Amino acid sequence: MKTTKMMKLPSLILSMLGLCLIAPFAAADETPLEEQMSTISSAYKQLGRQARREKYDFDRLTSLFTEAKEACDKSIELVPAKIAKMTGAEKEKALEGYKKGMMAVGKAIDGVLASCKAEDGTNLKATYEKMKEMKSSGHEEYIED
Repeated sequence: MKTTKMMKLPSLILSMLGLCLIAPFAAADETPLEEQMSTISSAYKQLGRQARREKYDFDRLTSLFTEAKEACDKSIELVPAKIAKMTGAEKEKALEGYKKGMMAVGKAIDGVLASCKAEDGTNLKATYEKMKEMKSSGHEEYIED
């Protein structure tokens, strides 16, 4: 039995090492827009966890959503890959819709930050529900399949 456990340990170590070496290359495929959206998504997910429990860590949410606000501001200037492939009036219309949507996300983030400052969990839960709808429609509209 000791032999089997000893044989599994090197395999486990090699597997872990392989993951460590592969992970940086997987992240390298992320576009600048995906990087910014990842920051927003992390804050959104944390809000969702806290909203479901209805126990809020206002300081943590403030920190996450301050970063998310910066990411949102940067995202407005970036173009989703799906829109970049479009041309003419279709592209302009899609880009205008994307920017309006990102400005709405920015306003929702401002709402989260204001609710955190006021330590208002009721508004946080309502804002989370609103953001859930925004995320769903935005991803449907601007992310390629």
